[in-house]
Amino acid sequence: MADTKINWFDDFLGVGYLFYDVRPKILLIFDERRKIANVWNKIIKYWPDDEIKIRFVETDDSFEFVLYCESRILLTTWVFLKSLKTSENYQRFKEDYDGAANFGLALYKPKGDSYELEIFKYKKRLTDIKFLKESESEQDFIVSRSRQILHGTQGEQN
Repeated sequence: MADTKINWFDDFLGVGYLFYDVRPKILLIFDERRKIANVWNKIIKYWPDDEIKIRFVETDDSFEFVLYCESRILLTTWVFLKSLKTSENYQRFKEDYDGAANFGLALYKPKGDSYELEIFKYKKRLTDIKFLKESESEQDFIVSRSRQILHGTQGEQN
């Protein structure tokens, strides 16, 4: 990541998981269809599958989600970050993850007292996923910096 700049992105609702395929699937969940198209077409489609990294930094009852990849085409490293509560689905994903997962995007659609997820056909295959303790997060600059941003230390985002 020597000569690239870093862009931080947290304008998504959270993370979802699907367990009905051969591989579990991680979904970035958005609240607007336009955001999904922009994120995919301007950022993620340029990421080589084998270079995408996801880090889950676990704290007591929550975790920090950090998704990032350097794009040689865009000359930028994009980092998606969010602090989230630990859920049963997160625990199940952690247990079911066996070296690879699929990645996609979904739209959150409220339906009365419930909701529906519209899952888009965009897909990447991920193999670099790690579940870290807080102490291990300092070994990765992007993860360490993401945690500082999430906790409001070290000033402004780039």
